[in-house]
Amino acid sequence: MVPKVALLHVRFQEDIPNTSSLADFLSNQAVNYALSRRRRDAYVAELTAGKNGDLSLVTQISKAVRGAFIQFRKEYPSRASEVGEVLAYCVAVHHLKAAQLVAKMSLKTAGNMPVHGLDGIHASVKDGVLNVFFLESKLAGSAASGTADYAESVLGFGNNKKQYLQEYGLVRDLGNLDTLSSSDREHLMAYLDVYSKPNSQRRERSVGVICYSETKHFANKVLVDDGPLDKHEVHFGKLLTEDHGRHHKNASNQLATQGLDASKCMLFLVAVPDVDQLREEFYEALGLPPAPLDSTLTQTTSSEDESE
Repeated sequence: MVPKVALLHVRFQEDIPNTSSLADFLSNQAVNYALSRRRRDAYVAELTAGKNGDLSLVTQISKAVRGAFIQFRKEYPSRASEVGEVLAYCVAVHHLKAAQLVAKMSLKTAGNMPVHGLDGIHASVKDGVLNVFFLESKLAGSAASGTADYAESVLGFGNNKKQYLQEYGLVRDLGNLDTLSSSDREHLMAYLDVYSKPNSQRRERSVGVICYSETKHFANKVLVDDGPLDKHEVHFGKLLTEDHGRHHKNASNQLATQGLDASKCMLFLVAVPDVDQLREEFYEALGLPPAPLDSTLTQTTSSEDESE
């Protein structure tokens, strides 16, 4: 069925959704999302060359990552959704087996770079065809509102030819390609040269990673007993699976409303008990205090709930 819709959820610690564990995992992955591959390799080389087990560089790396998030939140307080962007990065790497082509956080915090619309660009090569994934991450109070936001963002990007070409230009000029061997780099550069080779063999897909508050199903609990430890997670998984048809219908309607080609879109809906809590715990795990200007995402209107 198109569009492709996958349902994910936070893991359980017996009967408790383990939001803190997810926040910790994402904060640990923030270094891979935020720092360019070249900078990460430089840190690895320096750590390897260190003498007497010197790990002082680890503190410097941590400060560099926190500094990037602090700077971005300070300059763009209304866009404090980095936890969603890191989550999208992890989904692309794990579920799509697609490597990050450019570290967008590094560009967004550069003094001479604008804030770019896409949250990530990943790619994989299969059967000689380059698969390029344009990532859009959304934090939302409901799956319906998040899907609507995603559809609007995809329309805005799809209708902006200048931005489309600019994103490919960023990958060619500022991406992680310099870490490849010369032959692999030339091969990939040929795929990415949309200016002089617009018909090169590549498949482009829009990927929406929507992290939302699933208040209904997380409230539907089973009793704690001495039975199978995973029964609470299994119970929740069944409830979520039963909603797949509804989520797919909503996604199809939202994309159709915007006149988008659903066959070129795939959505990952990630259910958590409270997306605001996840964001707060993510910042806490990074060592950042909550920002007063962070907007609440869990408030939804009755019309939004009904549209799902």
